[in-house]
Amino acid sequence: MWFKVEGFKDLIRNWWQGIEVRGSGGFRLTAKLNELKQKLKVWNREVFGNLECNKDAALQQVEYWDRVKGERSLTVEELACKKEANEGYAKWVDLEETHWRQASRELWLKEGDRNKGYFHRMASAHRRANYMDKIKINGVKLTEEQEIREWVVNAFQQQLSESSEWRADIGSLQFNQISLQEAGILELPFIEVEVQAALMDMNGDKAPGPNGFTLTFWQSCWDFVKKEILEMFKEFYE
Repeated sequence: MWFKVEGFKDLIRNWWQGIEVRGSGGFRLTAKLNELKQKLKVWNREVFGNLECNKDAALQQVEYWDRVKGERSLTVEELACKKEANEGYAKWVDLEETHWRQASRELWLKEGDRNKGYFHRMASAHRRANYMDKIKINGVKLTEEQEIREWVVNAFQQQLSESSEWRADIGSLQFNQISLQEAGILELPFIEVEVQAALMDMNGDKAPGPNGFTLTFWQSCWDFVKKEILEMFKEFYE
């Protein structure tokens, strides 16, 4: 949603390039993301504001000029103000729909079809589906958070731990082997074109990573974040 705001990408670029961090590529990337996140929180609170409130304020302007127009003819200047109010309201409605579409994860519907209500319901449904207040493991009902954590970890440890009683024997299976040349290619470092192509081929609206940044961020800001990313890949192979 923020990337639809005029000048937002330039703002991020200036912030990113203004953050001075020394160290490895991976360290600099992490440090810059953390500082950028704090700047975005301040910008969202002080500049962008509350989405719903901004939309309501824009709607009030539209309704005001509609009332004035119903009472008398508008001047040229007033017509320009009315047009600006309509455009402002349309902008906030579009941003709101973008926000709820992303939150809903319903990526098969297109933006601009005014599906905000549906997106809102799906986002709420996902939140309810992801919430866990109780669970049953091996016939035992658990409701306390700490108990759930411990039992879940223990259940996976039992499922994934190697048993000394039985082990699969794959010695008699025949597998296709790659050539030495193909094996050598697997060890080659990734080049910029490959990293960029893989990144751009992903869906930008998928859930964000542990750092909170979505793929849309990396795709939109590749031209100025790629330095740290490529250095991180280079350090990995070294």
